[in-house]
Amino acid sequence: MNGGKIWMVLLLIVNMIAGCGKEGNPENRMDERGSLRSSMDAARNRLWVLGIDDVRVYDAAKNQLIGRIVLPGWSVARFICLPDMALDRSGSAFISSNVQAKLWRIDADSFEVKEHEISLHGREQWDIGFGALAFAADGALYALTSSAGSLWKIDIAKASASMIDPDNPPSRACAFTAQFLKDFERSRKPWTLP
Repeated sequence: MNGGKIWMVLLLIVNMIAGCGKEGNPENRMDERGSLRSSMDAARNRLWVLGIDDVRVYDAAKNQLIGRIVLPGWSVARFICLPDMALDRSGSAFISSNVQAKLWRIDADSFEVKEHEISLHGREQWDIGFGALAFAADGALYALTSSAGSLWKIDIAKASASMIDPDNPPSRACAFTAQFLKDFERSRKPWTLP
């Protein structure tokens, strides 16, 4: 085998083992429109769509594009869990990088983009990028890393994240399940490690 074929076989094996490749995990596939993720802001009646090249915001009532936002320094690795997007209480979008510990915040009103480099505390440096994001009922932001599937609580104001050790971690998951989030919030344990 030549070097290119060996590289392709290795990528295929990594996809099969991780279960996070485009064909592997149904929660991690791009849809027919090329979107990675979408979220509905019911308060503003807006649909946010995360694509490979940009984030698009639609007026859901009029089915009309109202904003197209390009993220500075954006890149996507397709052989690990795809990046994610979550909306906070104000309707602003947070987008994860699956390559680096980095988030982008897009303001719900102005569509202004702010980039946040996140410092990870509690894990070796091999834990990179976030593959899933979710806001808890109390407004706290949680993430799963795209390669190792470890769970983190992110403090945007401090640009840091602390590793969390839940009783039943969502191992090798590319997205949070509704049941995991429900069980996680019900447990009320002090999750953040020192």
